[in-house]
Amino acid sequence: TATTLAAQAILIGGTEPQKAEILPAIASGTAATLALSEASGDWDLTAISAAATADDKGYKLSGTKTFVADLPAAQWIIASVKIDGEVALAIIPKSSIPDSALRRETAIDETKRSYALNLDRVLIGPDSIMDREKTPAALDHIHLAANLLGAAEMTGACQACIDYTVDYLKTRKQFGKFIGSFQALKHPTVDAFVDYQKARSLLYTAAFEFGTQGTGEIAVRMAKAQADKALSYAADRSIQFHGGFGFTYDCDAQLYRRRAIWGASLHGDAVYHRGKLGGLLL
Repeated sequence: TATTLAAQAILIGGTEPQKAEILPAIASGTAATLALSEASGDWDLTAISAAATADDKGYKLSGTKTFVADLPAAQWIIASVKIDGEVALAIIPKSSIPDSALRRETAIDETKRSYALNLDRVLIGPDSIMDREKTPAALDHIHLAANLLGAAEMTGACQACIDYTVDYLKTRKQFGKFIGSFQALKHPTVDAFVDYQKARSLLYTAAFEFGTQGTGEIAVRMAKAQADKALSYAADRSIQFHGGFGFTYDCDAQLYRRRAIWGASLHGDAVYHRGKLGGLLL
């Protein structure tokens, strides 16, 4: 996902020389990532404090970025910085970053490799800044693309969570009966499946409409909001239905709940996207 989004950033906001250098490398398997978030956790990609100051050799960076995915494997890091008060995107070669600038973050989803990146005293060349006239469009595109991919991941996780839960309901016995035969467990499971079907339908629509001005943004925000709701509910019910076992590391139900929290924390949760939808639909 990180490399895919980095490629999208270059496609929309990069200069022609940057595209010619980086896109073929990514297509051949070289990893890249984005560094857009900061400690504030603001989902507005322009609300940053990291900065780039021009000097005779290029730019000197400062600030700290958070939630940088798969940073050690990336050969390029695309970071958002401010130049003279305006947001810009900088392409940082991995060779410019000392190992001491990386710090592994402790995330709710322990399967994710997330890092904080200290940009202080990092130097980049004069041609490392992406096309500044295209930066607003690039950030908008990255935001929607990230939410589309996030909705897809969460929708798939929801289906896997429901399958995992149903398998348990069909094998666990209590009072001499399979617990899946009890209405108290049947009905919430059906509700989870209906929410999943809604999420999948909205996801397909968002993928189809992604490039359409106006309706594409609406479809993506609807898909992410529903995916967040569906996975959160399915994971909560899975933990509950597994009983005391469901709260332990030995039960995979907690993995789905962690993934739901992680997915919601990136690029906007359901409440955030519904708020945006209010302005788009009314």
